[in-house]
Amino acid sequence: MRLDFDEQEAEDEVPINLTPMLDMVFNLLLFFLAATTFAKEEVELDLRLPEARSGQQGTGPLQLIINVFANGRLSVEGREVTFEALRQKLEAACARNREQAVLIRGDRQAQFGVGLQVLDACRLAKIKKVDFAALPAQGQ
Repeated sequence: MRLDFDEQEAEDEVPINLTPMLDMVFNLLLFFLAATTFAKEEVELDLRLPEARSGQQGTGPLQLIINVFANGRLSVEGREVTFEALRQKLEAACARNREQAVLIRGDRQAQFGVGLQVLDACRLAKIKKVDFAALPAQGQ
């Protein structure tokens, strides 16, 4: 029995091109990184939420989230806004969706008056569903 290793046959083999597959893997990786970054945007804000013993989990992702910081600054959708800009944003959101819900995330050191002004802006924009974010109380 004789094994014949012909160098000519080895050169005729077509190499597998991995470039398109690597391109797709790279694109998928970028997509998932971007999607994960956007999903975490509201969680990473520097707010120390107050604790509450009662309450329930808020409703779906269609809530407009308003952040009230300890120094009185406001942010909506990751951008700092004034009270006038907040009012305009709330009115526009309510015009697009009459059932628009709002979630107010206030720092535990924020002044009550700022939170009340945000709540007042929601009422003036005719938003009916306003929730306040809090952490579950320790020891519960």
